[in-house]
Amino acid sequence: MKDLRMRAIRAAVLSALLGAALLLLAGCGDSRTPDGERSAAEKPSREAAAAVYDPTPAPPPAPHEHKWHDGVCTICGAECPHESHDVQSCLCTACGTETEHSYLNGICTRCGAAPEFHTELIQLPEDMGVPAEEHGELESFYYALGTGEVLPGEHGTATAEERKMRNLVVYTPFGYDPEKQYDVLVIAPGAGHFARYWLDRPNRLSGVFGRIKGRELLDRLIEHGRIEPMIVAVVEYYLHESPEDVAPIYEADLRERILPFLAANYGTYASVDEDGRLIAAPEHFAFAGASYGAMVGWQILPDCTDMFSYWGLFSGAFRNDEEMAERINGGVDAEHPINWLYAGDGDEAPGWSAYKHRVEYLDENCESLELGKNLSFVAMKDVEHGFSTWNNSLINCLRVFFRSRCVPAG
Repeated sequence: MKDLRMRAIRAAVLSALLGAALLLLAGCGDSRTPDGERSAAEKPSREAAAAVYDPTPAPPPAPHEHKWHDGVCTICGAECPHESHDVQSCLCTACGTETEHSYLNGICTRCGAAPEFHTELIQLPEDMGVPAEEHGELESFYYALGTGEVLPGEHGTATAEERKMRNLVVYTPFGYDPEKQYDVLVIAPGAGHFARYWLDRPNRLSGVFGRIKGRELLDRLIEHGRIEPMIVAVVEYYLHESPEDVAPIYEADLRERILPFLAANYGTYASVDEDGRLIAAPEHFAFAGASYGAMVGWQILPDCTDMFSYWGLFSGAFRNDEEMAERINGGVDAEHPINWLYAGDGDEAPGWSAYKHRVEYLDENCESLELGKNLSFVAMKDVEHGFSTWNNSLINCLRVFFRSRCVPAG
């Protein structure tokens, strides 16, 4: 009996000790009130939280030699400034990334070289003979010259009223994002050429590459990194009148309709105010004209450098040297400089040498223009008036458009 009593006592003691141990273990966990909240004893105090938080910023990385990968330091995350590059390969001397020329007053700030323009039909790299894998998009609009808003679609020519309409075709690059900002090139085609003529009709580029659509040329230049993705707008205007008569109407359309439309509906650096008026960004807009389009371009240039700071005028000159020099001197100022004016023609085109002399006259008589600084004239060898000149001149232009700045002296 005594042994049985002692065994019962031991069992009771062991049971009590085991229960106490279980209670202690449970107390080390996350005890919460019935509604799921922590007990007041377990809530961290503000003093404890403040002791954990340290507002002192992390110290900068210790001085180190940058280790670059795709232009970014793998140690500190800094981006390479690309301060210099090799004049031939354009590879950054620091990180090895290919970087474009950046011109200031006609000299590359990274290598000290001046722009090089092709004077022969451009022999593009062999890989550019293959169509681009990705393609930009074309959108069509129309408007009444001098009046009316820009509307989607294309106009016909069946009636006299329709023949008063003009087309606008807009190219956006592959991967276009309306939330981003793009440079804009506005093209004025030659007399009688429709807006799609340049972008969507095969035209001669060179003997090697034969005929190519303008949109395909842009696709290839962008895909191969020759130019940055940009928006291109081809604007019709032809009225069968003199360039001097057409220019005021065309300028008004650009200022009051076309550029505000592009700024309001596409990702550009320009914008519009609450009344729909243009807030221009000329350093991000370029104008190019061919033949009659170049002649109109010359007429609007002195009054439009607040909209465009880059100009490419191919195979079309102005009539009066002195008058043009006077207009440019009166219209171009330090606030709206011409960052680059490219004039070009084929050396078998009629009147090309006279065009060259007119540009040289501007160099001598315009304070805002200087050959090699922000002005060039390029004659394509053995080429007549036509798309071989214009397509190759456009490629030349895009070597300096949006990559060059001109800072007036003083």
